[in-house]
Amino acid sequence: MNRKQYDEPGRLLHLEGVHNLRDLGGYPAQEGRQLCWGKLYRAGDLHGLTQQDQAFLEKRHIKTFVDFRGAKEKKQAPNCGLATLVQTFELPIEAGNILDLCTVETGVSGEALMQELYGRMVETARPQYREFFRILADPGHIPLLFHCSAGKDRTGLAAAFILSALGVDREWIYRDYLLSAAYLKDLIRQWLTANPHLEPVLSVRRAYLEAAFVKIDAAFGGINRYIQEDLAVDVTAFQEQYTEPSPLGPMQKHLD
Repeated sequence: MNRKQYDEPGRLLHLEGVHNLRDLGGYPAQEGRQLCWGKLYRAGDLHGLTQQDQAFLEKRHIKTFVDFRGAKEKKQAPNCGLATLVQTFELPIEAGNILDLCTVETGVSGEALMQELYGRMVETARPQYREFFRILADPGHIPLLFHCSAGKDRTGLAAAFILSALGVDREWIYRDYLLSAAYLKDLIRQWLTANPHLEPVLSVRRAYLEAAFVKIDAAFGGINRYIQEDLAVDVTAFQEQYTEPSPLGPMQKHLD
């Protein structure tokens, strides 16, 4: 498998004022299909968009923002707009007291706390993710960009749910999730200089997303049931909307 095929071209969008901005297109789905390019984008916060950044996104005709950040985050870093933007949906998922927990000696590792957080989001953020899929079901909202602050945790779960609903193999889902570690590497290094004790929170680890899937399997009967019943996704319609025949034909199921 050619790794570059799914990391580029067009996966990461190199803009000056936003981190971890990427297109979800190209991932192999079921029955010789792939995700459409140019419909769904994921990112960190959009507070720092330059005029050139805005013009770049406007050329992609972004119509909709979905913002998973809490009120305090949005107040500290309000999003910039776009001339093509029609609507912003605010679906706040509060991370709770995870940052506070990581600053004290609890006897629990930071990684364990982050795994707990992911399991908690799977359960408590169902209303937000359900509404997110309702928004995605309306073609009038596309192209759409969804984001949180860094674009790795709340956004990472949202992307994992999208890819799961579209029949993307689990290993590809982990790869997309872990791309945040590469694309945020320099920014994470800066954060850790000032906050070394937050290393588990600021990191991107496969174990975090695995914890979400474990919780889904144990509490909700697996990802397919979770997607269709708890998030109310019409999977057939969703796949028709966001996948297309792959020019490469059927792909191998797992990564080399």
